[in-house]
Formats: sequence, C-alpha cells, structure tokens
Amino acid sequence: DWYEQRMSVEKDKDAKASMENAQQEEFKHFAMDLEFLLRHKPEWREVCKRVLFKQGDIVELGERAEDAPA
Repeated sequence: DWYEQRMSVEKDKDAKASMENAQQEEFKHFAMDLEFLLRHKPEWREVCKRVLFKQGDIVELGERAEDAPA
C-alpha cells in the first residue's frame, strides 16, 4: 500500500513514473513467489485453491479453507 499512498500525493511526474514501475516489479515478484510456493508446497496449493478466484467474502473463504481437511 506504500506505493498507492505515495503515488496519490506525488506531484513530480518522473518520481511518480518511477514508483509505478517499482510497484509493477513488486507485483511480478509477488506472483513469482506465490507460484513457487504453489508448485512446491502442497498445503499452500490446497488452501489457495479454496480461496483464490472465488466469489464471496475473502475472510470467510479463508476461514473455510483453513478448516477444511487436507
């Protein structure tokens, strides 16, 4: 959220562009880390299957995913 907060008040277009680029890199790194975990940690994969890309309350989905038998 740091990038969102900082970009929302940044007046210098070059500084804002630099932060936007850095934020995109963070998105990519997060996706790569998540993919690594999903490939190598079956327990992560099972929980994520029950939460990601599902309709409904995120917290509720997470609680149900946690409570589900492995």
